[in-house]
Amino acid sequence: MREDWASYLNYQDYKRLGTTFESMAAFTEPSMNLIGDGEPERIRGAFAEAALFDVLGVAPLQGRLFTKDEEAPGKGNVVLIGWRLWQRRFGGGDILGKQLDFDGRRFTVIGVMPAGFAFPAAKSEFWAPLVVTDQQKQRVGYWIQMVARIKPGISHAQAQAEMDVVGKTIEQQYPDANAGYGVFVNPLENHVAGNVRTPLLVLFGAVGLVLLIACVNVAGLFLARAEARTREIVVRAALGASRGSLVRQLILEAFALALLAGAVGILASYAGIRGLLALAPTDLPRLDEIHIDGLVLVFAVVVTTGTAFLFGLWPAWRLSRVNLQEALREGGRGMSSSTAAARMRSALVVAQCALAILLLAGAALLLRSLASLRGMDAGFRTSGVLTMRVNASRTKYPQGPQLTQFYDQLLQRTRALPGVKGAAITSDLFLSDTPNSGTFTLEDRPPFPPAEQIEATGDLVSPGFFETMQVRLVHGRFLNATDGDPKAPTLLINETFANKYWPGQDPTGRRLIFGTPSPNRPWMTIVGVVGDMRRRGLHRGARLEVFRSTALAAGRNMQLLVVTGAPPLSLVPTVRQEVRALDPSGPITRISTVDAEIGESLAVRRFQAVLLALFAGLAVLLSAVGIFGLMTQVVVRRTGEIGLRMALGATRQDVLRMVIRQGVLLAAAGGIVGIVGAFGVARLLRSLLFGIGTADPVSYVGAGAVMAVAVLLACGLPAWRAAGVDPMVALRDE
Repeated sequence: MREDWASYLNYQDYKRLGTTFESMAAFTEPSMNLIGDGEPERIRGAFAEAALFDVLGVAPLQGRLFTKDEEAPGKGNVVLIGWRLWQRRFGGGDILGKQLDFDGRRFTVIGVMPAGFAFPAAKSEFWAPLVVTDQQKQRVGYWIQMVARIKPGISHAQAQAEMDVVGKTIEQQYPDANAGYGVFVNPLENHVAGNVRTPLLVLFGAVGLVLLIACVNVAGLFLARAEARTREIVVRAALGASRGSLVRQLILEAFALALLAGAVGILASYAGIRGLLALAPTDLPRLDEIHIDGLVLVFAVVVTTGTAFLFGLWPAWRLSRVNLQEALREGGRGMSSSTAAARMRSALVVAQCALAILLLAGAALLLRSLASLRGMDAGFRTSGVLTMRVNASRTKYPQGPQLTQFYDQLLQRTRALPGVKGAAITSDLFLSDTPNSGTFTLEDRPPFPPAEQIEATGDLVSPGFFETMQVRLVHGRFLNATDGDPKAPTLLINETFANKYWPGQDPTGRRLIFGTPSPNRPWMTIVGVVGDMRRRGLHRGARLEVFRSTALAAGRNMQLLVVTGAPPLSLVPTVRQEVRALDPSGPITRISTVDAEIGESLAVRRFQAVLLALFAGLAVLLSAVGIFGLMTQVVVRRTGEIGLRMALGATRQDVLRMVIRQGVLLAAAGGIVGIVGAFGVARLLRSLLFGIGTADPVSYVGAGAVMAVAVLLACGLPAWRAAGVDPMVALRDE
């Protein structure tokens, strides 16, 4: 169970009133500077209640867990570290009892968690007791996250229903603090999978379609092979072979081919896994656990042998029922002339083409959507910008004024570097799903009722940030060095904020305050409006955003942006040197470029589109093989007819058109079915599309064009062979 944020007293009520849970634990997700024993690092982890490990059912690899007694103020200086941190930083050596320096605070290592344990995030590497002060034990102030274990026999729906009642009860008791708030019960697997669940389900469906196309292809090839062996089977039956022995022989042969193909496929899959991991985004949940294990191998063997049995049984059964007298009289071509067999082959080709069009259209929609996203204006400069997070140490820069001075000096030194065109500081250029935000009050209107309160993000930016990042100015002015007076604080808002509360007006000069008015907090004056920036990703619009100057206050963990005409990463050593000159113990993390950060935000979509395109390409190849096999059989079966037509005056072009026409008509029928089905599939992909509709004509026309080229190539070689038939040889064979 997880609510994004809760107050401490609300959490206590959830734990007291929630009867569907065995246990519940609170936690926060801090990042801290780890100093000493090498290069400073910024480590992500959790402050949690001791009950967390009981809820998750985990035990340490070494040492012990912390206890509830260690959650008391003054006793929480113990820590558990993750297996990766233990190996990377300490070489897997003796670590128990060692003291680590986190932001100037000493923690004693009491345990090492097992490899693979990562909660609440994939990069969590330490866990320390959650110590709650008296000042934090309030009904307001949402800073705690929660996880709980549901009692056996209780469903997710039952737990949600109970917490809905609990949420309503608390809202009625404390309307000022809880109006409009509730509890969302989210299964842990959903939390882990995050926003990749839908893309992975789409890819799973694509794999299923490719498997189905392969099965249809196998059925067609087995059928064609059975037809070619009609004479042999007829002779065996005439010599006394029973129907059962013939069926067993054909199925065993199918099994042998399937096992051989399966062995080759399993060997190829190991190489495929490496390619998959190379393409996969780094934040894909449990990426390091992707491998081929015994269960996967069993599944592959079962599917392969099952396919051989199911799609080899029908041709074997058909062949075993051939009329011996009629087949011997016709020279062993009894099955070849079967209308039912011909119809079955045609139906299989139509099905393959329809399924291939489904995948092609889906892949085209996703690729077009990705291209639309890449062409979207982010609202700020994206090219030629180096980005890194600078984490000022508490020992050297303990207070706000020292932090402001540190970042001012860092900007001056960075701007003076050769090749640097500009530099700026911000708390974060990109926003997470739960950014730093809060409710606010506008001076020119009454306070919002609790149920209507909306949160706005509050970010710090250095003077010159918007000019450096080429953000559009809509009204007023940008922030500058004069915006540092704490008695007359100023701020900027984004265009979305202005349009919501002052549509069609210039809000410059209006005032607002985070929270509710207080004598100790002055109103902040709006001095300008800036254009919206797509800081949550190119596929998501802007939310209400507020920007204040670092001249007023600076954060400890800030993002440095450096604009250059050279390759941005080439500046890393010199910029790092300037940071180290000012703060030798401050970690530097997340070194990248803005372009790369945007690309990473699209990584899941790109991964999905590329894989779906690969599956679609495989589907087209399988369909082409199926059409080629069918047309080859058609040419063999109609050799006499073709020879007679040519003897009566038909030209090579006539024969080419005849053969190609038959393949194209079947493919066209499959294409029509596939396009109709693709419209239905596109509706399932709607949440993954951006900038295009589910009926995007370019995608469907492109899918049809690719399929048409594949069909023409598949029909071309059999048609060319048919056009080269010698009429006299064909008639003599007949």
